Amino acid sequence: MARAGQTRTIAEATAVLVVLLVGAWVLFRGTLYRPSARAAAAQAHEETRADEAIVVAVTGDVVRLSPNGGTSVLSVGQRLRADDSVRTGRDGRTDLVVGARSRLTVTEATQLTVREITEKVHHFKLSRGRIAVDYQADGARLLRIESADGAAVAETQGARFGVLSTGTAVAIATETGAVNLTSQQKTVEVRAGTQAIAVAGKPPSSAEAIPARLLLKVADAAPAQEHGEQLCAQVEGTAPAGSEVLVDGAPAAIAEDGRFRVRVPADPGKTSVLVAIRDAGGRETARSIDCGTSGSVAHIKDFAIRWRKKGQ
Repeated sequence: MARAGQTRTIAEATAVLVVLLVGAWVLFRGTLYRPSARAAAAQAHEETRADEAIVVAVTGDVVRLSPNGGTSVLSVGQRLRADDSVRTGRDGRTDLVVGARSRLTVTEATQLTVREITEKVHHFKLSRGRIAVDYQADGARLLRIESADGAAVAETQGARFGVLSTGTAVAIATETGAVNLTSQQKTVEVRAGTQAIAVAGKPPSSAEAIPARLLLKVADAAPAQEHGEQLCAQVEGTAPAGSEVLVDGAPAAIAEDGRFRVRVPADPGKTSVLVAIRDAGGRETARSIDCGTSGSVAHIKDFAIRWRKKGQ
């Protein structure tokens, strides 16, 4: 009996000692312990990779839109989290780094929103405009880019490609790797050298080779006055499917058959209208149309968009 009592006493004492040691360690970690500067920096870096996009370049007119509706000028070094947006104006551009090696380039007249950045997924919403993506494979991590209404979604684990959202269609053009474009419960794989388009409310088109040459037709009729409205020009024309037309930097509404019509008001000192076109692959060009006078005749002219190598 004495031996049993002695054994029980030793066990109880050991249990008490363990509880005291654990309590002391918790107290030490919570009040006295501070990790080294290197360890703290490494931890911060990992946290940044998990839930932030870092701004590494800004050119021209670029603003940040916060979740509460506030607007501020975007600058290098800022970190974007869930529900933050960037919006570029005419000639505006910004580069974002996500993860360890991947980059998104937001081109002019574009709005991009961060939806979610975690260790498993990088999720963005492209409301309007074009982004160029260089996404490096990193385990099972997935890049997801959705349209403004979420009806069209592009996904990849590693590819270099462009995405263009016009408000009525989403186009993907892939340079390397492969991207899955999904709409209306149908998925198309867009491999290197091909493009596909998802028009609102329809499944995506089959992936086809990216055309070597695309044309924009513009009829630059410019009456001095129409229905009491003073005009600089009335720009009409057709554009290829999946492309976007900008008139004086503002996106033009394009019908399903590719036709567009934009009335440009007259302004003191305004002598011309700038018409530009771009596609998902980064091809773009622009031309100027002179403001017309009453009785002018419409002229149909074609001009091609070509690869713009620098900065995509």
